[in-house]
Amino acid sequence: MSVNNTTFQQIATVLNSIVHQATGADVLTPTNTAEFISVGQLALNASRDAVMNAISNVISRTIFAIRPYSAKFAGLEKDLDRWGGYMRKLSIADSDWAEDEAYKYPVTFDASENPPDGLGKMVDQWKIKKPNVLQTNFYGQSVYQDHVTITETQLETAFTGPEQLGSFLNLIMTNLSNRLEMSRDAISRGLIANMVGALVTENKPERVVHILTEYNAQTGLSLTAQSVYAPDNFPAFMKWVYARIANISDLMTENSLMFQTVITGKPVLRHTPYQNQKVYLYSPARHQITSRVLADTFHDNFLTYADVESVNFWQSINTPDTVNVTPVYTNASGVAVTGEAVSQGNIFGLIFDEDATGYAILDRRLVPTQENASGLYRNLFLHARQKVFQDLTEKAAVLLLD
Repeated sequence: MSVNNTTFQQIATVLNSIVHQATGADVLTPTNTAEFISVGQLALNASRDAVMNAISNVISRTIFAIRPYSAKFAGLEKDLDRWGGYMRKLSIADSDWAEDEAYKYPVTFDASENPPDGLGKMVDQWKIKKPNVLQTNFYGQSVYQDHVTITETQLETAFTGPEQLGSFLNLIMTNLSNRLEMSRDAISRGLIANMVGALVTENKPERVVHILTEYNAQTGLSLTAQSVYAPDNFPAFMKWVYARIANISDLMTENSLMFQTVITGKPVLRHTPYQNQKVYLYSPARHQITSRVLADTFHDNFLTYADVESVNFWQSINTPDTVNVTPVYTNASGVAVTGEAVSQGNIFGLIFDEDATGYAILDRRLVPTQENASGLYRNLFLHARQKVFQDLTEKAAVLLLD
């Protein structure tokens, strides 16, 4: 099921799967990211809208083992006013220039025309030329919930006093907050994995950059993803990679159709200034660059205005350089489609426009129940609702180490 409609999509199953992969609880698993990512489409969608038994009685010192966690990919969270709720995105496709009629017959002399001097003729200044507008529509909202039970008198024998009880309750709430951060983490990784899968499926040459293949073609070498790390090969290769990334970054600042999905009949020219670019690089390779190549060969100063982030793993912590997804994307006809399953390894990096993907938090609330008169407990329910979108008519490219 896809979220590309006006209904609320339950995403707990796929969200749990991504979290388990990210934390190493499960191995890399084919993931249907289409279940929670909304992509742009042209057509308007008209559908209708336990008392705890895990704590011993007090017998010794108690350690409350918890620390706050902050989600990765923080730059993917978007402003609610701009990206929340139903969205339509308007763009203008450029048209071709026309000949200047001020310098054409009948304004100017033309011996082949009748009369040659254009006397009595006129220039039509009222010809209609409407702007070629592209409207893409983003539907759906992703929802999920969790809850925790807080007992009353049953916990009294487990702690020495109100201070310990307060610390325990803080542990519960911090854990709930951390899990909320993990959900943001998982959705961000799902967005990134979906982008890779969509780009590989679309397979435009400038958007899927095979850096090792290009390097071998330019140098006449025959390096592999393994031999490139040899001491004699690595420094020169990574200097070349930096230059290639800088070249892509520069090209994205040009107003062009490169690095983007082009809707048929709607050739919208886009450009991405450096400050609007996001550059995600595979962390193990980046650390190799730092330690094995001179420190001034590659660092953030070369991309001062871009949002550069190291990625420890793209989808699964057990298979860090690989994604395995069934991507959803907008095709050239402006229709949201779900592609075939994609398993892609050797992912070196992503460069994309900040408007190409992200999420906006629409609502997060903690709602307590009244106390259960018989069981002497109450439940706290956490509800989460957000818009998760991807628009590859914006600039984006994936770099593969193959």
